[in-house]
Amino acid sequence: MKTPKAILFDLGGVLCELRGEAHMMKLLGGLQTREQMWRAWLASPAVRAHESGQLSEMEFAKQVVAEFALDIAPEAYLIAFRDWIIGPFPGALDLLAHTKERYQTAILSNIGRAHWSKVEAMDVLPRVHHALPSFKLGAVKPDREYFQRALSAMNISPDEAIFFDDNQINCDGAVDFGIAAYCTRGVEETRGKLVELGLL
Repeated sequence: MKTPKAILFDLGGVLCELRGEAHMMKLLGGLQTREQMWRAWLASPAVRAHESGQLSEMEFAKQVVAEFALDIAPEAYLIAFRDWIIGPFPGALDLLAHTKERYQTAILSNIGRAHWSKVEAMDVLPRVHHALPSFKLGAVKPDREYFQRALSAMNISPDEAIFFDDNQINCDGAVDFGIAAYCTRGVEETRGKLVELGLL
């Protein structure tokens, strides 16, 4: 692999800790594996519409509750949903600072307005060159359109980037688009892979 010009990071699960995964699996009665839950989530019409900026928060909550047959009121679901992001993992800010010195860096995240306002209050965004949330791009991972719009905004080609995400389906989408991608969870795994690749 040639040395990339840009390093692209997913946000939740790679740089930031989430409580949403456990919350959603509990609401589903613990009947699905993590992989099954994420595949259903990423394919959900309600989720895709919200994270591409097409649904209001309340309409999203109503549709998710109906679509997944959740035993919770939409209002209560939305309150819990807004609190899904805990904050940056230990070491995340340092990792971003180190990579920003040597590469063009970006956050590529499937995220709606409800969560982005919380991200903006963290000290994460100033540590990267580009923040490319799905609701602003009007497309979501793992779709080709998302990666096309993200890389266009950065003015780079797929073979100039490397991408880290905690969901294999998103990594597969990146690879299909021509981006080298690795499935990592948390800062230590991501840092370890960067070191292994000779990029840190």
